[in-house]
Amino acid sequence: MLERLVRFLRWNMRLWYPVLRLLGRITGQEDRVETWIELTEENLQNSLNALEDDK
Repeated sequence: MLERLVRFLRWNMRLWYPVLRLLGRITGQEDRVETWIELTEENLQNSLNALEDDK
């Protein structure tokens, strides 16, 4: 169940990436947005890996 939630979160984040990048350009915070996207993706992947290891 948790694995499905994390996969949904990752899919949802990827859906919003273009919007977040656009907002980063508009606000002049491109570096922060890119860093946030990378960290979020890494954290979600780490969560998926940990859930798969627990099986």
